[in-house]
Amino acid sequence: MKHTKRHLALLLCLCMAAAAVACNPTVTPEDTTSVPFGTTTEAPTEAPTDIPTETETIVIPDPEDYEVTVNGDTASVVSPLGLTYTMTGYTALDNAAATFRGSLTYTLDPEAFAARFNRFTLYYTASAPMKLYVTYVERGKTVEDMFYLDAGEGSFSGLNALFLTGYTARDLTALRVEPCRDEAATFTLAHLTTRDLDKPAGTIYVENERFKLGVETNWGGAVSYLEDKACTISGVGNLVNRHDTGRLIQQSFYGVQENDEYKPGVSFDVKWRYNPVQGGDQYNNPSRLIDLVVTENSIYVKAQPQDWSLDNALTPSYMENTYTLYDDRVQVDNRFTDYSGWEHPFAGQELPAFYTISFLDKFVWYNGEDPWTGDTLTSKDNLPFWGDHAGECTFILREKNTETWCAWINSIADYGLGVYAPAIDQLKAGRYNYDGSKSDVADSTGYVAPVNILRMVSFEAIEYSYLLTAGSTESIRETFTRYKDFTDNASLRKNYQSTRLPSIEGDISSLDFTTGKNISLLTSLSDTTVIFDEAEGALKLTAGSIGDVNVTIPYGSGNTPLSTDTYTKLIIEYMIPVDNAKPSYQSDIFICTGNIKAPDGNARIRVNLVKDGQYHVLEVDLANNPYWNGDINLIRFDYFDNSAAGDVMYVKSISLG
Repeated sequence: MKHTKRHLALLLCLCMAAAAVACNPTVTPEDTTSVPFGTTTEAPTEAPTDIPTETETIVIPDPEDYEVTVNGDTASVVSPLGLTYTMTGYTALDNAAATFRGSLTYTLDPEAFAARFNRFTLYYTASAPMKLYVTYVERGKTVEDMFYLDAGEGSFSGLNALFLTGYTARDLTALRVEPCRDEAATFTLAHLTTRDLDKPAGTIYVENERFKLGVETNWGGAVSYLEDKACTISGVGNLVNRHDTGRLIQQSFYGVQENDEYKPGVSFDVKWRYNPVQGGDQYNNPSRLIDLVVTENSIYVKAQPQDWSLDNALTPSYMENTYTLYDDRVQVDNRFTDYSGWEHPFAGQELPAFYTISFLDKFVWYNGEDPWTGDTLTSKDNLPFWGDHAGECTFILREKNTETWCAWINSIADYGLGVYAPAIDQLKAGRYNYDGSKSDVADSTGYVAPVNILRMVSFEAIEYSYLLTAGSTESIRETFTRYKDFTDNASLRKNYQSTRLPSIEGDISSLDFTTGKNISLLTSLSDTTVIFDEAEGALKLTAGSIGDVNVTIPYGSGNTPLSTDTYTKLIIEYMIPVDNAKPSYQSDIFICTGNIKAPDGNARIRVNLVKDGQYHVLEVDLANNPYWNGDINLIRFDYFDNSAAGDVMYVKSISLG
């Protein structure tokens, strides 16, 4: 269905724990070689004129302003805003602020919310993230619908589960809240309102003189349509590929592989991982629309995404997008919150996943260290499918490069679609089934994802923004240059591991770590702590808990290119303490040379190590590897292929010989 997801899998040439390609090809998406496809969707339809509008702003009253009467274990409450309810399940009361553990139930006046509705808005104060259960009647049956609430003071709006089918609910009789974590919490219910909205069309549009933007409500509110009215190329309309739920322009995040509560499914013949996807899952089950607000020039959506590898399994997470049209660009503000409570690893995240029509055949970006000065751009005319050629399709940006936009351009017409996401480290791009089609539902497509290594933290929002624009290469660059400072995307530097290529002067073919020098030259640390150990006179690598541990030597960052014609082996002086947890160890050496810019499961050498508390010299033959040709870009050293948290390796030197 979603060859797309190879889109997602794409990626991750870094998927788990910041790896550019996971080190075990039997369990990682990147190393699969075939991708199933889904079916083309029907053409979008126009939105109705009666659509949801902005939510009313209400000031939440102070707790002491409520009227509270206690009778046994039940409290009757009248809010200053006119809401009346009874409350049970609390362990303590401070006026209307109820402290509880487990479940707190609010029973509403049955006459107050008997009318039909399909959207409610709750005003509240919560000391912790909550699960909210709303009881109402739908299609003649009483149902309990579940939502997530953030901690703090604010409001939450939710659409009933069958909103997009046109069904309305009635008789909203009760609310129940539970802390997402096993802890005591405090909650105050201030007000509740309901509305009965018209069912929207599948695709909601906003437009101005330059752009027409459409988001697909049946696919979690992802971008399914972007038309540039200034384009005069015959047959070119929608620039976004919308072949299935995995295409589009959308959010996607990667988390835990497996734990006691979570078991992933299989996708592309490999075990997947927790993967909320805005559009839907690999079986074309759509994500749930939670809220929708449309103004003259903007669309706000909130969705509960499906888990990609599972069949119709909504994730404990929310994705929010605000799309705003301007005269020369579209701004997209994103928010993702995971409510699972699980500990997630570092992983390569698509920020966002971005699919175009196949007609846009050339990939363009800036790859230098003199950004926003009009310096020479880099382009690739014949990129392969990213799922089979991760190393050729990953472009790691240099340390000083803040000009982090890219575009898919038609090489003949010099016209295309660009995306600018500040504060990202890599671009992952490629073409699938290239045929130059102008159809927005073709299975042929171009793809790019701005990528960072991030670890999602439960109950902490990841927020970032990006811009879209269309036109010639020069005009796209000019637009992004005008708005280069529109956001700092500071959230993309939280729970983050850098993969930037540093600016290095001098010869780095031989790295000596016996004095602590050169440690800073190791980049893209994955689940690894690196320090200089004075007692050992060596670099100390300590493995984290995820098990995909590695460091990268960025040979291509030096002033002078290093050639495979000059060097034939990699030499590492190392020691593994006898008190490490595992009885034996192997290392994986990922070699990235020539067109291979990032680790690729095919270009890998596995070696055995010695664990005896003594230093050994490991010599890895490179010359006989078929991928050892051209300039040396980088080598990733997966120092333990399989390790336990706290396992250590000491390294005195890493050299090319």
